[in-house]
Amino acid sequence: MNIGQSTIKLFVSRVGSSLLFFGGITIFARQLPAEELGVFFLYLAIVGILTILADLGIRGALEKRLSEGENTSQLLGSALAFKLVTVAVLVVAVFIAGPYIDAYVGATVAPFLAIGIIATEFAELYVHVVRGELRVGQTAPIQFARRVVWVAVGILLVSRGFGVHGIVVGLICGRLVEGSLAFWRCDTTVDWPSVRALHSLITFSKYQTVIAVGGRFYQWMDVLVIGFFLSNLYVSAYEIAWQVTLLVLLVSKSLELNLFPVISRWDAQAATEQIGDVVTIAFGYTMFVSMPAIVGAAIYAREILTFVFQPAYTVAALVLVILMIEKAFQSTNDIVSAGLRGIDKPHLVARVIIISVTLNLVVSPILVVTIGITGAAIATMTAWIVNLVLQYRYLSQFVDVEIPFQLLGWYTACSIFMGAFLLAFEQSLQVVGIATLMVHVGLGAVVYVGLLSLVPTVRHRIIVPGLQAISL
Repeated sequence: MNIGQSTIKLFVSRVGSSLLFFGGITIFARQLPAEELGVFFLYLAIVGILTILADLGIRGALEKRLSEGENTSQLLGSALAFKLVTVAVLVVAVFIAGPYIDAYVGATVAPFLAIGIIATEFAELYVHVVRGELRVGQTAPIQFARRVVWVAVGILLVSRGFGVHGIVVGLICGRLVEGSLAFWRCDTTVDWPSVRALHSLITFSKYQTVIAVGGRFYQWMDVLVIGFFLSNLYVSAYEIAWQVTLLVLLVSKSLELNLFPVISRWDAQAATEQIGDVVTIAFGYTMFVSMPAIVGAAIYAREILTFVFQPAYTVAALVLVILMIEKAFQSTNDIVSAGLRGIDKPHLVARVIIISVTLNLVVSPILVVTIGITGAAIATMTAWIVNLVLQYRYLSQFVDVEIPFQLLGWYTACSIFMGAFLLAFEQSLQVVGIATLMVHVGLGAVVYVGLLSLVPTVRHRIIVPGLQAISL
């Protein structure tokens, strides 16, 4: 598998998916009240938490074991058998607890939750199978298709008066399409489950469960806490700010998905030096994006929330800036986590996640009650910093990795210059709408990349190899 080419495919797909998401969310935010859109985000949060229980780390374990290339059919059969049991139990539990769930969310969502769990688990399992077959790049159009279906069906149903339920139905339809396409792409056949194969999966998944809990916790627990203490308006504002900052993770997530199965294969071949080199290089690419994003958010947070969405969402302007800083740490942590899991050390990742999640769980409710949604962002940023420091310390004990401080210095200097240039440019052309906002963002990108292209180290280590990967 060509890591550069596969990463570019995923990156392009994720850019397209993100643009689709923002297009859809922008339309939904303009057509629905903020409180009603908050129902959708709470639905997403509950589905995200419940699918952890439905999965219990089996998807990640299956990808890991398939990438090792042994007993693939029995592994898939065992994973499917395990899933049938967990999903069935959760669906029954959702119907029993339906009235309580609906009361918390503020709308009838329990039946959609049951269907959503089934659709999500079907899709995610087979996407992980294709990744485990070392064909990560082929999952890019599959996941892009999911977003296309979600946006198209959601817009259609919302325009027909179905409200927030139209968005939810679109989401479920997208998952079903994603699962069907991944199933069609899958080459691994299904064999009867075996105790040995199931034991192999559970050995890895018991740590993967904690890893999954950690990832979903950061993504959705803040929303659930805000929904408990504050109104759905703040749920919508926080989640929209969160989704804006996810753009920073496009590169790191694409790299993480590609690096994990490759590092796993290299670890089986004892190619430690290759692992260290590729992780260090990956750091350079993630920081390339995250540093200017922080400066851009500090300048344009209020304009982004006002003109792309609604003025009501500007209550999350400071949240947007804090979460953009948090994403800088998370993007680096994505690479470190892929390295630790790839060298078969998921227990260390799990140990760190328990520490950071506990920290966030304790601090977030306290700060939300005392200072509002900004407190949730501060708690999450603090937890991610702790997460990165501890995971990097563990990885460096097994693999020779380095943080490219020289590159980071250049990125920081050019980002600051870019910010100063944009502030001066604003005196000539103020941001008064989406069009002028895009002019500022595009000009900032040109200035930033143009400055860095003059730096030989950045040009030879980052820009030129990136362009070569795109041309493959």
